[in-house]
Amino acid sequence: MRLEQRLDALTVLEWNCRPAVRACGGLLAQLGATVIDFADSPQDALSRFKTRLPATVEARAEAFARANVVLYSSDCSSEMALPVCRPDQIVLDITVDDTGRHGHWTEPLLQAASGIADLTGTRDTPPTICDAPVIELQTAIFAAAGILVAWPRLALTGEGQRISLSLLDCALNGLSSFLPLVYAGKTPHRSGNRHPMAAPWNSYRTTDGWILLCSATDEHWMKLCTIMGQPDLAEGRFAKLADRVQQYEAVDRKVDAWTSTLSVKDCVAALSGAGLAAGPILTLDELGQDPNLKHRRSVSTGDGPAPLGFLKAAPGRGSMTPTTSRQVPAQPLAGLRVIEIGQYTTAPLAAKQLALLGAEVIKIEPPGGEASRAWPPHQDGQGYFFTMNNANKRSCLLDLRNEADRQIFEQLLQHSDVLIENMKPGSLDKLGFGWGRLSELNSRLVYCGISGFGQDSAYPGRPAFDTVVQAMSGLMDVTRAGGTPFKLGISAADVTGGIAGLLAVIYGLEQRRQTGRGTMIDLSMQDVAVWLTQTLWDKSSSANPCTVLPCTDGYVVAACQPSVADKIVGPKSAPTRAAAIELLKQAGIAAGAVRTLNEIAEVEAGDEKSSIQTHVDGNGRSWPLFRCPFRFSAEKTVAIAAIGPLGEANEYVAQICRPIARR
Repeated sequence: MRLEQRLDALTVLEWNCRPAVRACGGLLAQLGATVIDFADSPQDALSRFKTRLPATVEARAEAFARANVVLYSSDCSSEMALPVCRPDQIVLDITVDDTGRHGHWTEPLLQAASGIADLTGTRDTPPTICDAPVIELQTAIFAAAGILVAWPRLALTGEGQRISLSLLDCALNGLSSFLPLVYAGKTPHRSGNRHPMAAPWNSYRTTDGWILLCSATDEHWMKLCTIMGQPDLAEGRFAKLADRVQQYEAVDRKVDAWTSTLSVKDCVAALSGAGLAAGPILTLDELGQDPNLKHRRSVSTGDGPAPLGFLKAAPGRGSMTPTTSRQVPAQPLAGLRVIEIGQYTTAPLAAKQLALLGAEVIKIEPPGGEASRAWPPHQDGQGYFFTMNNANKRSCLLDLRNEADRQIFEQLLQHSDVLIENMKPGSLDKLGFGWGRLSELNSRLVYCGISGFGQDSAYPGRPAFDTVVQAMSGLMDVTRAGGTPFKLGISAADVTGGIAGLLAVIYGLEQRRQTGRGTMIDLSMQDVAVWLTQTLWDKSSSANPCTVLPCTDGYVVAACQPSVADKIVGPKSAPTRAAAIELLKQAGIAAGAVRTLNEIAEVEAGDEKSSIQTHVDGNGRSWPLFRCPFRFSAEKTVAIAAIGPLGEANEYVAQICRPIARR
């Protein structure tokens, strides 16, 4: 990790042992903060880089007096009560939800309640739980970003504040790929490693393991058929994508017949050589030897190897004058302008969160609009998925292959603070906007590029989709049913990459506040996804025990071994979810229903405190949008709004650029 400016002024105290608290502390420690934990906290991957103190009343009191940031969980009733906080402290409270009743829930119950479990696995298997604490660690990234959002106010005015963050709010923010189906009147189902809108897209056996292949277009299919030595398959009944999706089982059999004759190495070489997104499904033991993770130094090489942080920044250019005179805005990022060139999930999700924190976000769309703008289901040609991932942004239509539009983009960059994109690495360079040129245009620009394997990569030019990254990060290795590796139902690598992009930009802005200079941040989805598995690398550690119980009206997850659950509920009886949960509760075992997305959408609808809020646009269309997961005591909430039509901000952008054009 290359840091230009460390967070030396932050002294962070971990008051609780919740994984999200400890992982947030670990992130801040790797960014240079002094992070204090206590001897009664587990000694594992989340303990690294911290200052450990005895678990005594005196040590706690001394640490509390030193800290200007406190991380804790108010719904963990078993923990020691938090003292009265000072006005000059940032206190971040991570809870399961707003009720205060579920503080004892572990990761499996969070995956059940958030709908993730119901989407993971196949329709022929019960819901599948990922052993990695994905929700806890995603929330930790949000939490670290929230601390850095609040830090300038404390640094400039001495004013602290309280920040609330819900684990379930953070988890629900990752459902934009599947919730649109609910609003179209459909019921999402578990689909294994398939994609509901593309084929072939699945895991396939080889002679010595598994590979993951993603084919998204007819062109991809033609290339694959040529590689397999069956060019005739590219015609006839499998010629069109829609036909392949309808006949995915037959298509998968054709592909599996080819992959099963080759080794993983030979399969991946053939597919990658043709420009197809593919990769091995790596086990945790194999990750330390992955060429890209070694190249990017994303895994520690000492005793007990484990993932390192995912933020890697290159220094910017310009003056060293700090900008400490900036007034503190009413909204955290008010007054900042963000330019996004994003598609699908990662960059759009990061930029959306920046918009919900008060930044002005201008989304650059190509002719015809961003690829997902018209994805069904939609209203009047605008898709739910696109709208949910692009709330509170303005749309600017620019063709960056056109010289006149490139000049507008160049001028816009000179009036902006942040550029975030998830184009294929090297694309901006080809357009004349590599980091050297960007920093010449605006020495204070914070630039974040998000890609599957990073811009500095051992796999240059290699395409990546979320599922390939899950395969090559160990996430699929720790999400198994009957020995078969599965992806998480949600696009976990995409979503976590977007949350990491939020933290990366906030960190870059803090560096700029201290130095007056911009920076380039190279963010790899593989790095981020590997980081999610860190608690499982130590063989002495284990995932939280859980059992998935079938009931008459769905499934229940219990925080115990199957033999224990069978004794309490019965191995063959099938009570309702409510009855099973009550039986387990009486036995002192935490349990929760596996919620479907239809149930989640119904519960969230109409509640002013819910994670999903409805916005009615100027055309009278109602859009379900995710609200910002942060609750700041000293910052004003940003109202949620849907993005407008393609190019609606072009005249506004012209006004921004006009003063430069007159010079």
